[in-house]
Amino acid sequence: MSAEGPGGAAYAGAGDGGPVRLPRQQVGPDRGRGEHHGGRADGGGREERDGGYGGPDARRDGRDDRNAGQGDHDPGRDGGEEASSGDADGKGDAAERDRAEWEEKQRREGERFKEAMQDPFPADGAAGGSRAANRSRSEGRARFTVHGNSSVFDRTRFGHAHFGDVYLGAYTGAGDAGSAVLGEVPEEELVRLGRTYRAPDGYQTLKETLRRRRVLVVVGPPGTGRRTTALCLLDELTSAVREEARSRAVGKKRTGKRPADGPDGPGAHEDAGPHDAERDGGAGLEGGVAPDEEGELPPGQVTRLDPSSLGHILRDPAAVARRVAPGGGFVLHMPDAPGDWTPPGEAHLGALAAALAARDAYAVLVASPSTPAGALLTGRHALRCPSAPAPELLSWHLMRRLADGGDAAPDALDRGEQILHHPLLRQALGIPLDDLRPAETDALAALVVRHLRRELTRAELLDRCGDVVRAQVETWFAGARHRATVTDGAGAQDKERAADEANRALLRLTAFRVALAVLDGEAFSSVADAADLLAGELLTALAPGQEHGRPVFAEDWDGLLAAARAEFGESEDESVAGVPLPVRTVRYRGAAFAGAVLAEVWQRHHAARAPVVRWLRALADDPRPQVWVRAAVAAGELCTADPGYGFVELLAPLASARSARRRYAAATALDQAGRREPYRTAVRAVVDEWAHADAAALRWTAALTLGHGRVEPDTRTAVEILGRLGTRDEGGHLQVASYALTRLAAGSRAAETLTLLDEWAAQMTGDRRDLALLTGLRLCTAPCDDYWEPESPDAETAADVARPDRRGGEGEGEREGEGARASGSRGAGSLGGSADPADGQSRQARAVRSPGRVGAMPSASGVAAARFPGLSPTAEDRPAVPRADVTVVDAGMGRLRDWPLALAVAVAVPAAAGPLAGLLWRVFDSHLSGERAVDGLASWLRAAERDAAPTSGGELLRALVWFLPLLIREERDWQRLDWVLGAMAADPAEPTDEHFVGHVLDVVGAGLRGRRGEQP
Repeated sequence: MSAEGPGGAAYAGAGDGGPVRLPRQQVGPDRGRGEHHGGRADGGGREERDGGYGGPDARRDGRDDRNAGQGDHDPGRDGGEEASSGDADGKGDAAERDRAEWEEKQRREGERFKEAMQDPFPADGAAGGSRAANRSRSEGRARFTVHGNSSVFDRTRFGHAHFGDVYLGAYTGAGDAGSAVLGEVPEEELVRLGRTYRAPDGYQTLKETLRRRRVLVVVGPPGTGRRTTALCLLDELTSAVREEARSRAVGKKRTGKRPADGPDGPGAHEDAGPHDAERDGGAGLEGGVAPDEEGELPPGQVTRLDPSSLGHILRDPAAVARRVAPGGGFVLHMPDAPGDWTPPGEAHLGALAAALAARDAYAVLVASPSTPAGALLTGRHALRCPSAPAPELLSWHLMRRLADGGDAAPDALDRGEQILHHPLLRQALGIPLDDLRPAETDALAALVVRHLRRELTRAELLDRCGDVVRAQVETWFAGARHRATVTDGAGAQDKERAADEANRALLRLTAFRVALAVLDGEAFSSVADAADLLAGELLTALAPGQEHGRPVFAEDWDGLLAAARAEFGESEDESVAGVPLPVRTVRYRGAAFAGAVLAEVWQRHHAARAPVVRWLRALADDPRPQVWVRAAVAAGELCTADPGYGFVELLAPLASARSARRRYAAATALDQAGRREPYRTAVRAVVDEWAHADAAALRWTAALTLGHGRVEPDTRTAVEILGRLGTRDEGGHLQVASYALTRLAAGSRAAETLTLLDEWAAQMTGDRRDLALLTGLRLCTAPCDDYWEPESPDAETAADVARPDRRGGEGEGEREGEGARASGSRGAGSLGGSADPADGQSRQARAVRSPGRVGAMPSASGVAAARFPGLSPTAEDRPAVPRADVTVVDAGMGRLRDWPLALAVAVAVPAAAGPLAGLLWRVFDSHLSGERAVDGLASWLRAAERDAAPTSGGELLRALVWFLPLLIREERDWQRLDWVLGAMAADPAEPTDEHFVGHVLDVVGAGLRGRRGEQP
């Protein structure tokens, strides 16, 4: 194997200029190491018995300090034999004082260097925090990367379509007085339901159970078609009675006898319009009547029992049955939220069934599993309500609507199916097709048919798809605005107490939905804790000054998840010592729900902003990365909706906090807010201002924000600003500046960043040299996952393309769809083959730069000099190294995420391998960083040894033996490698294989002699 490597041509002697001295003799696994094991005691490094890999550099006693001006002075040699005894004693004392001062300076410098090597946010006793924070940030951003109109704040228009089960104005609180209120279901509605309803599997079981037991409770989440199923069941079982009654009425009319017309007669509702089939409930009872005690409904009549009359079933089920039409039936929709109402028990249902049997009538009660009525599933009268598979319903509704409209085109159905399966439509919808509710499938099919008829353009279709999720979220919060129905005969004081409990239950459900929107996909325990914290904030805002407890042993999580359209999952958590451990997670059943919930809260419920802001700031103190990072990502996204409010109330308090974690959260939020224009320009201005601020906390936050690499488009400017911040106040920000520079070097900006750092490290002295050495040491000792995270395409400033506007313009999502079509996805030309005038525009025509966008700004370092006077002018002497392709780097770093960071950067960004080697050579050569760097080198070799196993591909080993020759410029560098391998082979706890040691030395030695650096 040659020493040629995957990173391109070798980078020889950057900043050194001298020839490389090769080993004096042939070195193998058994030769050339013995002279380096002894003599470590005369240096300042660790003893060999300590098991460290200090190497021969540890005995140099600060050999690198000649660069700091210490090597030209040797205390104790200034006195001569001709001097007097007194002069000799005085000079000896001065020499001792000089040496003592020098040693104290070295000690302080070493302690500062060691302290600056720590992570900028506090450790909570568990390793792997950086890695967990990076992954949480990437996963959080993914929740807000839904293109089209499902983006969180790309559009703020909210439709008024009705989906699911809503009771607006139904909760009167007077259900205990008078008689039960029933309203007729018009015949037209039953006919329409029978024509459009698609019976699911299990429908016959429901029908036979209702026929036998007279009372059936259908249990299912809101919006799954429970009410429609209930009405269709009653229609099938009562239609024969209605037909017979209608025939008798016709016969009487022919003989001159007609039934009396009255308020309860058959002609009472001739002018009543049909109810909306989509409406799940009978809140308004439009067209219904409440017959008096003597009146009787026509035989076979299907009615609705108002939810406020639920108490009548509890008190006198026989009286309720007497008001039902003979041979008819009623449907009762119980509230979908727990509150001040009591569901009937098995005894009540049994009594009601007996009374209905006497009248040959039926009753279907609709219940939600998240309410106390869900417990009825354990009895004999309740069954789960199935729903037809959503794809089947989609096809059914599409075919039905095409037929109703008289579309004769033979390929209309096929084109409609292509549109339904198009990636663009699925992306804009934000819900998997399998998880759509019945009413949502009908609404989506209607939109597709309108697009096929040229009534909607492609952009309008994609925009309207987002209405499905927004309507569901709007329904959730509309339900939270209304008190639950009082259904029993309790006193006024008890009713008020019960109503308060109902409001608390609704707020807890709302808090869970908001918490899940922020922590979507994270550990269930984290979401539950955050929901309890938010519920406390909301209850305090609702009733200040009161103590608010929490229910214990009363959670029905299955019902709660059903009501929130969420589900449990399994994932891995790396927040404990960086070890992936299985954990139960919870997430929405659709990527668009998280953003829609946050948009609803922030845009339409201003009174909830203050509790939510306090809650997000409190989450920033949570030690779990998956909590505080995700809260910061959500805070940054909220700031783009109302920048003035968000920056003042959310970001400024976090950025100026004493807690490092809060400042880290502020930097994460700023980075999130700067993902797109015009917010990126505003965030850049904020960072510039904070970088000049007198407050150290604001400068700290600005430095970390720059490290994310999104705010400042010019790499050279970002590095120079970080250098200025890191060296200010006697290196007070060395820690955070080196951390931020390492993040910049762990991605597409690596080449220019490392080139500048190598220039700084070549300086004789100063804080910039220390900053460069710190950054190099982080690169040398850290795994890739601790610093690297994928760079979003939105952060690619070179590809400054137009984004969708708030009215549904075409932009990023459609370009992705074009790529999908080019790769063979379904559909041709435009979405579903339909022509759009806008589709003929060229990409260049749509990519109009807005004023202030990053792509229109000059990237020369003169901009940095204007904004930050006094920055280092060294970068003016050479052209900047181009930024690498983000997509290529992300693919490479993602594949190498388990590698040591330095090797991953060298392989994924070939142009960075040379300057990285130059920087690391100086890191190994410094007394400040050499010992820790040797530990990093040992970790590289351990990882390569594992990679060299037969079951592995050996790619890491090949990269290592290619890169190591770039680090060897002098004989002592070879001796360092030789010594480390020897110490590893002699390690009694985990000895390295001698064959591996010999292989590394042989291949690296061959690479040194050839010094070609070409790929094998």
